Amino acid sequence: MLRRAYDWCIDAAYKPYALWLMGLFRSPRARSFRFRPDVMLIPMSLARPKKAWTTRHYATLTSVAGGVLGYGIGALLYDSVGHWLISLYGLGDKVEGFREAMRAGEA
Repeated sequence: MLRRAYDWCIDAAYKPYALWLMGLFRSPRARSFRFRPDVMLIPMSLARPKKAWTTRHYATLTSVAGGVLGYGIGALLYDSVGHWLISLYGLGDKVEGFREAMRAGEA
């Protein structure tokens, strides 16, 4: 299974849309995505060493953009989009448990 993923990443590194593909995986990772984009970053850097720094910078920028977007959803859109995302992922109980733990820590 890992070999197939590695081969796919190596093949993807030579495609003209490789950076966009990695950015697609990298940006949501900062919010809640379970996929480790490093699995894609490492083979892409190995396949094209001359573009490794560009790839790493792009990975960093898209990760930060994903974090900013996640923060924006939480800080600015919690009442609308935030509640929808919590229900979409079925995390309502965990959010309430977190709130209770925070209240207990304040006492």
